[in-house]
Amino acid sequence: MTTLAAPQAHARRAGLAVEGCNGCHTGGAEPDITIDYSPKNPAAGETVTLQVQIRSANINAGGIYLLTETGRLSPINGQGTKLIDGHQLVHDAPKRASGGAVRFDAQWIAPGAPGGVVVRVWALAANGDNGPRGDGASSADTAFAYGCTGTTYYLDRDADGYGDSSVPRVDCTRPADHAERGGDCDDYSVNIHPDQDEACNETDDDCDGEIDEELEITTQYEDADGDGYGSFFGATVTGKCPPEGYAPSSNDCNDRSPDVHPDATETCNLADDDCDGRIDEGVREVCGVGMCAREATACAPGSCTPGEPSAEVCNALDDDCDGEVDEDPGLCAPGEGCPSGTCSSGTGAGTAVSAGSAASVGSAGSAGGAVASASSAGGGAPDEGGADSGGCAVDAGDPRGGSPWRLVTLASPFALLALRRLRKSGTLR
Repeated sequence: MTTLAAPQAHARRAGLAVEGCNGCHTGGAEPDITIDYSPKNPAAGETVTLQVQIRSANINAGGIYLLTETGRLSPINGQGTKLIDGHQLVHDAPKRASGGAVRFDAQWIAPGAPGGVVVRVWALAANGDNGPRGDGASSADTAFAYGCTGTTYYLDRDADGYGDSSVPRVDCTRPADHAERGGDCDDYSVNIHPDQDEACNETDDDCDGEIDEELEITTQYEDADGDGYGSFFGATVTGKCPPEGYAPSSNDCNDRSPDVHPDATETCNLADDDCDGRIDEGVREVCGVGMCAREATACAPGSCTPGEPSAEVCNALDDDCDGEVDEDPGLCAPGEGCPSGTCSSGTGAGTAVSAGSAASVGSAGSAGGAVASASSAGGGAPDEGGADSGGCAVDAGDPRGGSPWRLVTLASPFALLALRRLRKSGTLR
């Protein structure tokens, strides 16, 4: 596409391939544009006649820019148009108006295989004074199928199953990024569409033209710590939506701490973090790094003692518990441990585990889960090699089968405990 930076006289005289003329032609009323085509049900490969009409109260002459994304356009003699390439056609000279309208005809040849096409037109209604003022510009489009009956689809930018009704197209099969249903009033938000439940957010979530209309008036409870959970013992108000400082629930067991509420994670701190009436349930203190990682038998601060480090050997583990794996120069011979050229050292704490098969053999509660989340614990995707990571990063495989396997450094002591158990059992060597 060219821009509208060219002199106006040139644009009026010969036409430019631009999507809009408002930047140069101003002051006039926007013209009405209609696009018709025949035959109405073209076959694949058939020639279709396009008819574009520009109508305005002050029109003296008109011009067009016509664009299709498929098929081939062809000018018709006597229409004052020229072809830029197979998909773009513009006026070669302004066409005089007759009866308050200007009409341009062109031909479009459908591709040989069935499908759909969108014909887009940008048009100018000029007052004929050879200047840019007093002219009006507008645009229009039409869509039709060729070689089939065709179904209407709508551009679905946010992939929520509902498309923008203002951007339809007709095709034989559903195009990518399109939906069969229209009516999406915000096609850039997956949380807004006609099937969405109305939420308390001063937004038309379900695209019915109303805001927060389906919400019931309920009791809202004071939320002194701002964690989204109110207290049964605080002040209350009624309304559809909680005002600032209030929440729709009353189950916060400590409304003075934003870290304590029913959805909080229980930690080893001698407190009921998740408001379930229990303290430190299911959590244990973990200490140490590498093969020195240990888990306490109970949640009691200071009850965990790290293991003793040992000499580093070439085994893809942090034996000396310094946060690095096989880091000593010359420790691993080429082809042994970390294959030559794939080892890296860093400052991150932890040891190396398999992001593939080893993840499935962690058997001690949360330890197995920690191994399975190797990529996040290492500070990045395994094959990205974070700046603070150390150890190996090689192809995925089964560590017990002798084939190359993906290794990443972990900061999580739970994963290290799982590895230590594997090593003690003889599964991992």
